[in-house]
Amino acid sequence: MDQNIILLLKQLNLSLEQYGRNQMKNLDISPSQSLVLEYLFFRNGDIVYATELHEKFGISKSAISSTLKGLKKKGYVETATNPEDDRMKQIFLTPKAFAMKERIESGLQEEQRHLCREIPSQHLEIMKKGLNTMIHNLRQESARRKEQW
Repeated sequence: MDQNIILLLKQLNLSLEQYGRNQMKNLDISPSQSLVLEYLFFRNGDIVYATELHEKFGISKSAISSTLKGLKKKGYVETATNPEDDRMKQIFLTPKAFAMKERIESGLQEEQRHLCREIPSQHLEIMKKGLNTMIHNLRQESARRKEQW
């Protein structure tokens, strides 16, 4: 019997969460926090807002808010009010975050190496395209449903 793709994706997600928790335990950050930090490192000093993270990661604004609060409490990020719109908070990496950058990035790279071991690069490219298409499809469907309400 074929395995349902949704079940496989759920199993993969749970396994990634568990592995990520173990990887980042020494840094005292969650997998979600490590991914947000990695994205902020990638943006390399650009002004980033929580709404951008919400759109990029496709998770709720409250989940992004909770992740940022945790990172702020641990000293990895700071926020500042946007002078043009006081509802929007700019997110900045702290020196503590930059000091941990190499460890966070190497942890995520190691996780990806373990995850993708023995999968040919051409298959990985096909998987990336397929997963991106799935994300796009779900976002379109969510937007369509919001318009109906």
